[in-house]
Amino acid sequence: MNSITDLLDLEDEDIFISDTSIKDNVKTLTLETHLTSHYCPCCGFRMHSRGVKTRKVNHPILQDGYELILLLKQRRWRCTNPDCLYETNDEFRFVDKNRRNTNAADILIINAFKDLSASASSIAERYNTSDTHVLNIFDKYMKLDRLPLSDIISVDEVFLNMDPSHKYALVIQDFYTGDPIDLLKSRKTNVTEPYFTSIPVEERYAVKYLLTDMYKPYLRYIDKFFPRAVPIVDSFHVVQWVNREIDNYIRQLIKKYKQRDRELQEQKSLEYYRPIELPLSHEVYILQKYKWLILANQENITYHLETRMDQHFHALMNTYDYEKYLFRIDPRLRTLRDLKEKYVTFNERNAGKPSTAKKEIEQLITEYFNSKDPIFISFASLLRRYKEPIINSFIMVEKHGPGGIYGSRLSNDPIESLNRKVKDLKRQGRGYRSFEHFRNRFLYATRNRPILDGRSEGKHIQYYSYEDSMEGINYVEKEED
Repeated sequence: MNSITDLLDLEDEDIFISDTSIKDNVKTLTLETHLTSHYCPCCGFRMHSRGVKTRKVNHPILQDGYELILLLKQRRWRCTNPDCLYETNDEFRFVDKNRRNTNAADILIINAFKDLSASASSIAERYNTSDTHVLNIFDKYMKLDRLPLSDIISVDEVFLNMDPSHKYALVIQDFYTGDPIDLLKSRKTNVTEPYFTSIPVEERYAVKYLLTDMYKPYLRYIDKFFPRAVPIVDSFHVVQWVNREIDNYIRQLIKKYKQRDRELQEQKSLEYYRPIELPLSHEVYILQKYKWLILANQENITYHLETRMDQHFHALMNTYDYEKYLFRIDPRLRTLRDLKEKYVTFNERNAGKPSTAKKEIEQLITEYFNSKDPIFISFASLLRRYKEPIINSFIMVEKHGPGGIYGSRLSNDPIESLNRKVKDLKRQGRGYRSFEHFRNRFLYATRNRPILDGRSEGKHIQYYSYEDSMEGINYVEKEED
């Protein structure tokens, strides 16, 4: 008796259990209300009973390991006043009219949406209801506001394409906790400008650092919305830029050798008067399968001395053999790899040392300009344009975690991880019609407010003052959706 009433949050005198039965792993409880006098709420006349109707509902919470089914015996009442004849039934507060599940199911359905891998259909199947019902339950209870801005925030876009006019959504993240502050339906100015200007001035002025990539409108948030913040160009995007250029060069090499192979195949076919299928060439095989030896950071590559049989070459080869073959195909690949590694080493060596990074970046820019390689001449120009925001990315700040206080470099890595969750949610849902539902689902599933919220006001391990003037800096253009 006490177990079920505690479970349903009812007082003992409201209901009583008249029967209990167990079959297999299902426990069935028959619940009734105490018989009391009823008076018509309309005219005050006494009401008489017209019998009992049994209603079956599911209670989706296990009790002692058993599935629970409730049989509710509802007595029907009618007013004895012939001019009124008002009718009603006994009510059980834990289940609404025409519902097949108790109201506890609403809480469980809401909680199930915490799992990003769970679709509405899988949740509906679990609680023996419809997709529409679980979506309506979530939308009924879940209306999430933005979180307050912290003094370090990250912004980045994610491709949603839920609306033809708004392809890219904007993610705003608290750098300390990793929680998404908000998700905007578009990164376009007509959406972001009214949003940020609606935030109280004192809250926006408290932002000290804005982490972003090299997208021009994001960097201009400093002047427009966060005038006291320091712009940070994330180191990941800088390295990504040069890797993308090298990868494009390798793709062009693959394209060139594939074209050569096609021409050779056509020539052979003409010679033998029949179609000739040539095997994959050595160059295309190596460039496609082992270009990662050029693109990956050297310190992350494990070079194996032991050889293994390569099915393409039919020879024993190790990591060094593949690398040498790449350089034989095009000696420029070694130059590109070595120049790229100089920046990677510089980027990792100077974490927490912005003043040292400021001196060394000038040397790198000069070296890249003198390299006479088109990719790294462009990269030198990029470093020069973004020199100050890049230097600011070497600042370290204090964060709180399960292991205590630790130093963390200002980086967009947390928001990149968050963006993957946005994409996972979209893919799992196989399409969303309502951005508001998608936003609430994403925020609800990814916010995880810890006891320690990670803020450490004014306690930076290293602080490098940034000159406020942004004049003369040209920003990388990115097509606005």
